[in-house]
Amino acid sequence: MNRKQNVEVSCSQYINIVVSLNFQNNLMNLKGFIYSGKEGWGRLTTLVDKYMSQGVFVLVDDNTYQFCLPSLLKKCPALSEARIIRVAPGEEFKTIETAAKVWQELSDKGALRNSLLVCVGGGVVTDLGNFIAATFKRGIDCILLPTTLLGMVDAAIGGKSGMNLNGLKNQVGLINMPRGIFLFTEFLESLPERQYISGFAEMIKHALISDRVHYSELLHSNMMKDLDPESLILHSANIKVGVVESDPHEMGRRKVLNLGHTIGHAIEAYSLQHDAEPLLHGEAVAAGLVCEAFISMRFLGLPESDLQSIANFVNWHFPHYRLKPSACNDIIAIMLKDKKIDSPGKINFSLLQSIGKPVVDQYPGEKLIRESMHFYVNIEYGFFS
Repeated sequence: MNRKQNVEVSCSQYINIVVSLNFQNNLMNLKGFIYSGKEGWGRLTTLVDKYMSQGVFVLVDDNTYQFCLPSLLKKCPALSEARIIRVAPGEEFKTIETAAKVWQELSDKGALRNSLLVCVGGGVVTDLGNFIAATFKRGIDCILLPTTLLGMVDAAIGGKSGMNLNGLKNQVGLINMPRGIFLFTEFLESLPERQYISGFAEMIKHALISDRVHYSELLHSNMMKDLDPESLILHSANIKVGVVESDPHEMGRRKVLNLGHTIGHAIEAYSLQHDAEPLLHGEAVAAGLVCEAFISMRFLGLPESDLQSIANFVNWHFPHYRLKPSACNDIIAIMLKDKKIDSPGKINFSLLQSIGKPVVDQYPGEKLIRESMHFYVNIEYGFFS
């Protein structure tokens, strides 16, 4: 290697180290980016006032424009001068085409390098908005106000953004830390029951990778109706925060958050491509949790009683997706294109040895994956008595 090559390598290594350290420093303070309650409303007002001279923009979808924006403007009057950008609701609009329209609207409305984008909505809006903010003018600041249960406990936390590509989930994206994440549970009052239950799937996932006590607490909370919802939501959000802070670049432990998602994402993508009324993200994840709990039992020795508990809970509370045998080939083909694939032809899973003991980088093989989907199909007919 000559001197010129040495210099090039050294510069490249230096840049990678600086970027990594800056990102690591942001994530190590992740708890300091999350606000709720009265303190959260005060902090939101302070942040908005700080950016007003440079331009504040609010990204909403048609649903949050109607049901959430009026109360947001009432609670945070400083946003009344912000410029509103609307997008269509739904996973099918989490695309580069939608992002391009928002980039253009930001440009047309005079957004500057030091402007602020306030993203108000569920996981689609926060994923989309975070991606747009990270890329417009090479990066403007954003804050996330998730208005769904799924967004509050999972989608808005951790800095990930993602765009769907050709019907596949989150194939394009990056990690970008917002200036703040605001969890205002009053927004859940306008949430349809189906959306609310969808978010509970991510809470169950967090409990499964965390500890049996919290899992039992959620099972007996009657979908949080019998216990304090805000405390359970913050507990679930903090589980994800702890995982992300320990592994910001998803080199190891952060992969535990993929539990239920390898099969769940594939079922979601399949449903999006084939169904007039596609599954919601949490509904697909719930199906994925059952399938991957079955794989965990057969591959890692997860107790059958734990599989029974997970399967029964999902069967009682979530709509059962009627998987046709012919769909399995398509779903496996989708899994083989999943962003988590790290070896050609090998489908990577995060599984459970027991509740509270997740294991990453597992490769159970196609035969067992097919058996897990067959098991899921049959729980509708009382697989467990």
